[in-house]
Amino acid sequence: MTKKIIPTMEELEQHAKKIPEINPSSVLAMLIVKQVADDIQHEIFDILQEKYQLSEGKLHVMIILHQQKNLITPSFLAKKAGVTKATISIMLKRMQRDGLINLISSNEDGRVKKICFTEKGKTLMDDILPAHYLRISKLMGKLDAEEQKELIKLLRKIAS
Repeated sequence: MTKKIIPTMEELEQHAKKIPEINPSSVLAMLIVKQVADDIQHEIFDILQEKYQLSEGKLHVMIILHQQKNLITPSFLAKKAGVTKATISIMLKRMQRDGLINLISSNEDGRVKKICFTEKGKTLMDDILPAHYLRISKLMGKLDAEEQKELIKLLRKIAS
């Protein structure tokens, strides 16, 4: 774990004296969660960036495409990825330039484009995903199944 500057409990308690609504334990817990999340993210995604020049955002979009049974539109992909249509448009142009996807005209409406992987894109995903999921499995393997369920429950509780 990367050592980052996290305040001590004593420092947080000093802040709580000034602002009583501050809960030092809560602040410390969240800062540690954030630090661990950053460390995990770097451990997982740095490899993809170095080996495949693949950003987290591009991988996210490619996983969404990989999961689809049918061809999808850029606007559907943008919504699913939680980004703007402009952002998806730029990503798709780069992915098309890199030979990972093709944009094809819809049979129903020629003005509508749909996205499909090229063979290069399919091969890349077939190469990346098993190793990616193995890295994640190894990281999470430090927790048993019950601890993983509890962690998921707690993280969802925080996020709600």
